[in-house]
Amino acid sequence: KQWYQRRVRGAITFMSVSHIYRMYTDYNGYTLDFTGPTMIITMKVTSLACSVYDGMSRKEEQLSPDQKELAVRKIPTPVEYLSYMFCFTSILSGPTFNLQDYLAFITGSDKPEGSEPTGYVAGLLKFLYAVFFIVLTFLVPINFEPFFDAEWREAHSFLYVAGYMYLVCTVYRFNYYFAWILADSVSNVSGFGFNGYDSESGKALWNKITNVYPTKTECSSSLRLLVANWNVGTALWLRRVCYERSTWSPTVMTYLLSATWHGFYPGYYGCFMSSAFFILTSRKLRRVVRPLFLGGTFIKMFYDFLTTVCSLILINYSSIQLCLLSFDRNLEFYKYFYFLPHIICGGALRLLSGPQERSQERINTSRDVTQQHVMSRNST
Repeated sequence: KQWYQRRVRGAITFMSVSHIYRMYTDYNGYTLDFTGPTMIITMKVTSLACSVYDGMSRKEEQLSPDQKELAVRKIPTPVEYLSYMFCFTSILSGPTFNLQDYLAFITGSDKPEGSEPTGYVAGLLKFLYAVFFIVLTFLVPINFEPFFDAEWREAHSFLYVAGYMYLVCTVYRFNYYFAWILADSVSNVSGFGFNGYDSESGKALWNKITNVYPTKTECSSSLRLLVANWNVGTALWLRRVCYERSTWSPTVMTYLLSATWHGFYPGYYGCFMSSAFFILTSRKLRRVVRPLFLGGTFIKMFYDFLTTVCSLILINYSSIQLCLLSFDRNLEFYKYFYFLPHIICGGALRLLSGPQERSQERINTSRDVTQQHVMSRNST
């Protein structure tokens, strides 16, 4: 146990030093450097350490079904290890994947005998999908900087500024869609990512290492569904490495690891704390309000539309901290909008929670809030 814990701590420490060095040399910058691949390799090193520990140091009855499937019962050779760590399809932007899936792809055991489905068509379609998003970022060349010009803010109405920042956050996500879908495309063309056949259509599925589902992300009717379709690989890693293994407050430790993995800018920690708060509030509101809108098809459609819009507003409002990074820029942004979403959600949560419910809420929060990190293996 100490062996695997030392590997996990060592990898995270090295990554943390890399983040600190980047902050020192390029504070608030967006230069692509070695920290990106380091984050990917950290996920692989820690995942492998946990899998080796499960396969060689724990009893079978102590493992969950997922851990049994991913357990490594034989130390990989140096070639297997280095090939896995530096796989060219994902070294720059991910997604991450486990050693067992990678070796199955290398040996061909991930595909049925007598069948050799190819990922050329799936890869091409995903490539075109990725190009679509990067083209949109060029067609809408906007950024955050105008907001920090006081004269620009004074020259425009509150609603105009809010709409502009909403659009900026949305377009900013397109960069991630491009990178992750392109990596998925390259993997599929190389033959990696096969996930069996669709039970209804019989078509080959190439979504084993898919990291994002843009349509589901942008059209989710709840925050929980929205974050569940974003950065799927990292969510699985957080669940398997931290959430399922923490002996003290899995939720807190998972959020802490997630923020540390991203870096040490204040914006990362503010984003995850705000997201947890908004997800908790949305869950409570959904439980109380949703039954009131189930009386007919039209009114339910209206409810779904309203919750979709609110979910996108809240996720843009909280995730902007990932873009602005520094404390002073984030504070300036939230002060301009008077912290309204925080205040409204806080008031709603207070009104909808009685004394007994608030006590029970603290007990059950862990499982529900961490839906943004906890994903089933089949979803990938």
